[in-house]
Amino acid sequence: MVYSVEQNTFIVMSYYRNGTFVDGAWLYSVAACKQEYLANYPDLEIQETSLEAHIRDVINRFVCTGNVNKGKSSGRPAVSEEVVDDLRERL
Repeated sequence: MVYSVEQNTFIVMSYYRNGTFVDGAWLYSVAACKQEYLANYPDLEIQETSLEAHIRDVINRFVCTGNVNKGKSSGRPAVSEEVVDDLRERL
């Protein structure tokens, strides 16, 4: 499933909103975040284990980059004109 920026933002906000302060440290729950997400988006069919992994990925991305969006991927490597010309000659 492809998650929207709105859904990823909701995940980050829910994760931190459901945190609890215990013995001088903040504790956060993926399970609580998952429950709130499923309650907020009841019409979406999602595998719960997949959602838990996605929540962890989004939180890690947010912690590392400060952003919920995926970075640009390298995509398919560029093909040089030399390679194209070589292939045309062979055909």
